[in-house]
Amino acid sequence: MHEFSAACSIVDTAVEAARANRATKVAVVNVEVGEFTFLIPEQLEFNFEIASKNTILEGAQLNISRTPGILKCSECGTEGPAEMDPALPPQIAVFSPMKCPKCGSSSTTITGGKEFVITSIEAEVEASV
Repeated sequence: MHEFSAACSIVDTAVEAARANRATKVAVVNVEVGEFTFLIPEQLEFNFEIASKNTILEGAQLNISRTPGILKCSECGTEGPAEMDPALPPQIAVFSPMKCPKCGSSSTTITGGKEFVITSIEAEVEASV
């Protein structure tokens, strides 16, 4: 369900932008999705196809660029890619405190990987008169 509401948001935003720019058909929508949104690209693509039916986005290609989760340690100041605890199953690991790979502290803050942004749209535009 998470992916369906995300897909609907993409469609609503892209339709609004396309109409504002007098587009008649959208061919490609490029999005940036962070690791910590927990969106699954394949499910997002599937739901985008459903959500775009009967709109100017129907048949458009959805390109998804993933951004890694980044943590900053409050203890030692290290900032870098998040590493899940390999001892935990993936469905549990994402909810456990993520530790600094340098000092092992769990006093970390997410500084990247929560992005969910349309970066560009490729569309056919009405000719100016």
